Amino acid sequence: MRIVIAGGGRVGSVLAARLVADQHTVTVIERDAGTCTRLFEEVGVVTVCGDATNPQALESAGIATADVAAGVLARDSENLAFAMLVRSMSPARVMVRMLDTSYREAYRLSGVKELVAEAEVVVAKMSTAIDFPEVAGSLPLAGGDALLFELAINPRAVVAGKTVAQVRAMEGFPRESLFIGVVDPEGSTVVPDGSTVLKAGHMVILVSRRSHLGQVVEFLTLEPATHASLTPLTLALRKVDFLAPLSDQELSAVAKGAEFLQRPAGSEIFKKGDPGESFFVVLAGEVRMLGDGGQLVGTITPGGFFGELALLTGEPRMATAVTGTACELALIGREDFRSVVMANPAVALEMSRILGQRLSRVQGVPAPSVKRKGLFGR
Repeated sequence: MRIVIAGGGRVGSVLAARLVADQHTVTVIERDAGTCTRLFEEVGVVTVCGDATNPQALESAGIATADVAAGVLARDSENLAFAMLVRSMSPARVMVRMLDTSYREAYRLSGVKELVAEAEVVVAKMSTAIDFPEVAGSLPLAGGDALLFELAINPRAVVAGKTVAQVRAMEGFPRESLFIGVVDPEGSTVVPDGSTVLKAGHMVILVSRRSHLGQVVEFLTLEPATHASLTPLTLALRKVDFLAPLSDQELSAVAKGAEFLQRPAGSEIFKKGDPGESFFVVLAGEVRMLGDGGQLVGTITPGGFFGELALLTGEPRMATAVTGTACELALIGREDFRSVVMANPAVALEMSRILGQRLSRVQGVPAPSVKRKGLFGR
């Protein structure tokens, strides 16, 4: 494209260098002869030494055939005069750096639709950096209502290693926020799709409403809960072998959906042959597992669990569960459990593998020969 830039100061020089590097044809109009010489020698850009508010200087710069005219002069009054002259002499798109927002209406009346409000951009970037130090860079969009920003993926972040689709499906992620780029440590950028993995050390680029920025940053930087902050039920669930693939956050989600029960001694929790729609964790007391004829086949004490095989395989209960003493139990239902586990297919596969090993040990047969309905009986 043919581009004419009015002003060769700091912004004009950097803009010209970027456009030349992108293979555009650029001419800079600048009053200072020394600046013109420097731009020609260092940047390789064509310069016209003159006043960009003078029609003759614009003609010398080739404004009649320009595709874009950019005004980055030191004062809004000069940029406004440049814009009005360009519109009278050329069909070029006009864009202007606006220093004083009180000129906004004057620019509009002169036909300038593409304004870069420098103060608003700087204030928005600085206020974002102050409020959200995790944000590496930002750019206001849509008058400041939306924000384009960069954020590094911390190795300990919950989202590290998850795909874009998995992150967007997680509860709490603002649906109006979009991933538009992922930058690796070498600087290579890809446009992500649902299968793109958010790897630790990579930079993600997103667009979000400014009002949602805090929620997005908190979500993407959240680290797994430490064991010190986990509930007793979550800690008990951590001991369940087939739950080993779940993260602390996922275990906490399972525990959050639990129903707490109190049962006196001698209460039947379920009997052999009942459908398995839940499993239980003993928080206090003692539960006895009874086989045929009421024979005691096992005792579950605090921290232990029972009823999981029927839940996972979809087969009837293999024993009867009766409280030996007054008990406090946590009931984990099929749907609450399934909603957490099935959100991560890799976890579900690993749990199926562990379950197969357990069943082979329980039944005393090789794992490959065991045929079940599958995880959750589905």
